[in-house]
Amino acid sequence: MKPLIIFFDCDGVLVTDPLWPKLHRAVGLPIDLDKKWYGEFYAGQISNEQWVKNLTDFYRKQRLNKKLFEKTLSDIKINPEAYEIIKYLKSKKIKTAIISSGIDYYIEKVARVLNFDYWRANATFHFNKKGLFTKIDYLTDDPTAKVVQVKEICSLLKVKSTETIFVGDSDNDLAAFKLTKHGVLYRGKNKDHEKLAWKTIENLAELRKMF
Repeated sequence: MKPLIIFFDCDGVLVTDPLWPKLHRAVGLPIDLDKKWYGEFYAGQISNEQWVKNLTDFYRKQRLNKKLFEKTLSDIKINPEAYEIIKYLKSKKIKTAIISSGIDYYIEKVARVLNFDYWRANATFHFNKKGLFTKIDYLTDDPTAKVVQVKEICSLLKVKSTETIFVGDSDNDLAAFKLTKHGVLYRGKNKDHEKLAWKTIENLAELRKMF
């Protein structure tokens, strides 16, 4: 199957230094607390709204400012494998898109560096006139947002979601795997993730063998 478009998750796939942990380190959010909220959401113990509220309250308490935010998210460590595969896909006239649960400020930068055709993010940070963080806007919970955004781009290009490939590596990519029926698990170690994946790869260059 030659896909009409290939969707990529960002953190852990296109970049090697994921943005949320990087931002959390910058504001002093303890790793254990971060993991606790993540685990509670995916276990159905807290809602997405509560998770976002937890983060928002912490950022406000720590007085996150726009200068630190932009400095932190301007440091992008691109996965070296990404440059080659995106160049190859463009040579084959295959469209590319980033579908991320990340922050638009950061995802736009990654998309520009790698010359992606499309990108979507699920979070926007807002700051007041003094440059202090005020709130996070988001579409919906991350897994659902990815499905919505894949459908949106497919509609734009007039292609079926099953004519596409989605490359991801984590829990929030699994709904998109189910939607496209062509989920490619990148460097996955989770057996449940492997069960839902169409293919598994250890290097992005392996995508070449799929069409």
